[in-house]
Parts: sequence; structure tokens; C-alpha cells
Amino acid sequence: MMRPTPIFIVLVQTTLFASPLTIFDEANLNGPGIAIPETFTIYSGSNIPSNFEDKISSLRVDAGHMVVVSTQADGLGPGKTYIADQEDLIVRALPDKLDNAVSFIRVVPWRSTNKKGTAGDLRDEPSLNASWYYRWSRNISEGQVSGEYEYVPMSWGAAGTSAPALADYLAMNQVNHLLGFNESDNCFDQSGQYGNPKLCNVPTAVELYKNLQKVGLRLGSPATREEGAQNTNGWLNQFITECEEASIRIDFVALHWYDWESSPLNNRVVPASQIFRRFKRYLSNAYHRHRKPLWITEFNANRHRSTEIQNEFLELALPYLESIGYVERYSYFQPNGGAGDFFENGQLTSTGEIYRDQLSTPAYSSKEMPSIWNNQDVGSVALAGTTIYSDGVFTVCGSGSGIGGSADEFHYTHTQLPGDGSVIVQVDTVLQRGESKAGLMIRETLDEGSKHASIFLTESGQARFEHRSSINGSTVATLKGNLSGPYWLKLEREENKITGSYSNDASTWTTLSEQTITFSENVRVGLAVSSQNDTNFCDTIFKNLSVQSDSVPDQSQDFLELEYFKADEGYLKIEFSGLTGKTYTLEISETLEPGSWRSVNSITASSNGQQSLDYNSIGSPDALFGRIRVEN
Repeated sequence: MMRPTPIFIVLVQTTLFASPLTIFDEANLNGPGIAIPETFTIYSGSNIPSNFEDKISSLRVDAGHMVVVSTQADGLGPGKTYIADQEDLIVRALPDKLDNAVSFIRVVPWRSTNKKGTAGDLRDEPSLNASWYYRWSRNISEGQVSGEYEYVPMSWGAAGTSAPALADYLAMNQVNHLLGFNESDNCFDQSGQYGNPKLCNVPTAVELYKNLQKVGLRLGSPATREEGAQNTNGWLNQFITECEEASIRIDFVALHWYDWESSPLNNRVVPASQIFRRFKRYLSNAYHRHRKPLWITEFNANRHRSTEIQNEFLELALPYLESIGYVERYSYFQPNGGAGDFFENGQLTSTGEIYRDQLSTPAYSSKEMPSIWNNQDVGSVALAGTTIYSDGVFTVCGSGSGIGGSADEFHYTHTQLPGDGSVIVQVDTVLQRGESKAGLMIRETLDEGSKHASIFLTESGQARFEHRSSINGSTVATLKGNLSGPYWLKLEREENKITGSYSNDASTWTTLSEQTITFSENVRVGLAVSSQNDTNFCDTIFKNLSVQSDSVPDQSQDFLELEYFKADEGYLKIEFSGLTGKTYTLEISETLEPGSWRSVNSITASSNGQQSLDYNSIGSPDALFGRIRVEN
């Protein structure tokens, strides 16, 4: 089946109000749409237009804007942050705690920023190709500077939550984010305490921190020392738990890490791979404990270690931080003492060059997977797994007692494969916990004892082809060891013949095993990850996932078709013939350039026949181009 050639229709000029946010008093953008026209302005209580206080049920955010809403007029109480990065964001139904309960709204322009940043403003130094920075303070003038280098203020200590501090944050018209306290678990050193451990008391810190909600910015947690975040009963974990119980909004978790748990003063010379392994586990523990994006605002391999070790560690850590789905931003901290600094005599050091040369990827992603993919736990796992998607990269995190024997427990990201076909993926990184397995699977059903054929990799460099040829039957494995570096895996189905192969370049393939298994016509294929231990997770980065089928085109992308539009002055109404169960999304562009298309409305057809999509074209140019994206 060939994909239809897109046809582009020029739309007539439209004239409508311009608004970064439109609110509705019914779900699915029904009811009168009320414009919230001003950015930075706080709309609260009776100041919300058209008496919409406690009446909002759905909303649309214009691309390039962020909206913070909460239930109390001062910004406190249950709240949520909505981000429309590259495309309009349509929220068809607010969460129960916000539905018909919003009494605070603030809209600010959104800045698309890459992950790599710096601790401190280093713009006057040789370029590190970073896109954001923070200081351990707040500064109104820096928060009003436009440009590619984004400034993030910090509420460093208790004074950062005072009324004057809140006024400063509100005056910053180039700021989206606000960092919380700095090492507030360090009672006699950081956060302005120095012998007066005010913030060291968690309930006191929570009471102060909640004031930050009043400014309507995206909020980071306090960043603690390692033990504050690592230990189950550590300061940060207590703090976040109390905030959640009090409905205090935290949008992302900030962390520091210096590998202190390895006693670096007594272990100065260690393999960078060991340091990196501890770093990965630290991040994994933090993410799975709180399930929020991570910012690592200070990290290095420890000031007691040499530049060579710092460099080797960075060469491992930086690509990982760019790829792992739950890390949103990071900033390397230059160690005290000169080993691993960025600059020397006005020039970049070897460390600075490594940091500069690391290509950085977008920090924020909506995390929405292409619609053909689903993810879920299979079997009775003790810890719920998750899949994070960003720009073609899947981070799959699975627990479970294992894949093997007569029943399986794992996390599965899957789609349908009707008939013959194949699935290919690059396994970039496996964070191993014991005998973790991560790779590709063809599975007849989602039952724990289903027939399956799988090919896995482990962090230790072992490839495994495993299969169960009868329901609730035993599992048979074929092994190959001593593989190094990222590998590609492939599973092929040709009638009842299943072939599992591996490659280090996706060109030359080595067959690990070929088995005859009688599957039904329709099976599930996808990414399977199990920690083989129900007490922790295996986090795996998958890239370049592709499914090929003899029945349908490449399922690694959505299927694109186009229908025709009708256009009326000031309002677009698009009518077309649709099929039950298919999702139709209206996309528009002003230039036809790649990356310029943005989604503005979407429906799933409940019956065959005529369908329609409408769009209030906000601030449109003289002409627009439109297309309908159809997803199976």
C-alpha cells in the first residue's frame, strides 16, 4: 500500500481575535469560548473574564505559551501547568480537582530551550553552546533579557519566598521557570541558614515554598545533596510527600550529584564507567520515586578526581542525559580546585570542549507517543512501569519478576502486526539491575502466559533469543555473549517462522535463532523491558524503532491523508468523509516548510460518513495551508 501524496489547499484570509488562551465552560471545547488575551497578567477570582471563575471545563492554549491554573485566587491550592510548545494544546477535560474550580490563571510566553545549560552566567566566556543558565539568586534585569540564552531565577533560601521576591519574579517577562531552595537539607551551610536551620525543618520549608505558586511560573523542587534525594526518608522525599499531601504544585525535581557515596577522598582513581553507573541509578531512583521531569542543576565526578576522570565521565554521561526521557535539563558544575574546569587562561579546556561539542536536544517534550503505540504492564508487577516518548526516542522503564518460565512480568510498548512483517530497533542504553532484559517481542496476547518470541540485550553485553511456543508453556533461550556498545535488534515473522537477529550497524545482521511458532494472524509487537526483580526498574533507551508489515505501511509514522476544506470569513469549517474509529487531526501551516505544521483540532469518528473539524484562525496570515492527518 502506497501512502497518498499530500494535497495542499490554500485557505482564505480570516479575521479573529488574538488570544494565547481560550477557556470553555463545557468539556471538549464546547460552550462559549472566552479569550484570555494578556500574557503575564494574573486573572483571578472575579477578574476572570465573563464571570468564568469556577466554570472552566476545557481550554485551548496557543502554541508558544504556558498556562498555570489553580483553584484559589492567590494561586495556591490544587493547580496544574499546561505547555503548548510547538503546537496548540487542546485540553478537552480538566482533571476532576480543577473542573469547574479554576480561580487563578496566568499565561506566559513559552521558550523552547535545549537540555544543556550552565551553573552561572558564562556568556562572556568562550561558547559552550548552552541554551540556558541560572544563578543562585534572582535578578529582574536578567529575567527581562530576550535572546537564545534563557535565564532561570532561583528562590535560594527563605527570603526567596517573601513578598519582595515574588514581586521580582512577576516583573520578569522572559522567564517561564523558577528553581526552589538550594541544598535546604544542609542545615549549617546552604540556603542562607548558616547556623539558623530554618529551612532544614521540612514542614517550615513546605509552608514557605507554597508561596511560590502565587507567581504562576513552572516550579522546581528544592535541590538537595545526594543523601537528601537518595535515601527513602531523605529530606527531599519528605518534602515532596508533604507538598503532595497539601496539594502544593511541583512541576519538576531538581537534583545535585557529586558521587559522595563512593568516598571519593579515599577513592580518587576509579573507572569512569563505575561513576557513570552510580549516576544513572541515582537518576532512575529519583524519577521513579516522584515520576516528574528531572533537572540536574549541579553534577560532576567529584572534586577529588582528576580532569581525565571528569572528562571520561562526561563523555559517558552527556549523551545519556540527552537521550533519557525523564531528564529535562542539566548543568555541569565546575569542581572547586581546577580539575575539570571549563576554562583556563581565557580558553576552553578539554572539559570545556567536551561540553561544547555535545549536541543538545529539546528540553521539553509533550511525551505523547504516536497513536498506534500503547504501553502497559504485563503480569502482576509490583512497581508500575512507564514509557516516555520524545522525538522518536522511547525510554521504557519496566519492573517485574521477569520474562521466562511459564509466565511473564514486564512493561510492554506495543502495536498490532497483522500477518507477516518485522520490527527493528536500536538499543542505545540498558540500565541493568541484576539480570534485566530489554529488547523486542512478538506476542500473541497480553496474557502473562502467552506465546511469544523475543530478542533481548543486557547491559553486560549478552544477546538472548527467548520463546514460548505454547500457552503457559516453558521458555527456551539461546544466548550470545561479549557484545559491546549499542546494538540493533530485529525480529522477523514469515508465516510461522520467527527469526531474531542483531547488528552493530543495522546493515550486516547475525541470526541468533530461528524458531517455528504457530501464532494467530494478529499479534502484538514492540519493546519489552523487565528488571527481572520486582523491587526496582530497568530503564532502557530505544531509538529508530520501525515496524514493517506486508499488510500496512511503515507503522513507525502516522499515516497521512488529506481531505478538502470549506472556509468562511473569520471561521474555518472543514467537512470530509470519515470512517469509524479513525482519528482525524487538522494541521495548518503558513509556509509549507518541514516542521511548520501544527495541530489545531482533532476528532475520532464515531460512525462512517460526513465529519467536520472547525478552527478559529487566530492572527492568521493572508493565506494558510491545511491538511487532515488520519491515524489508524
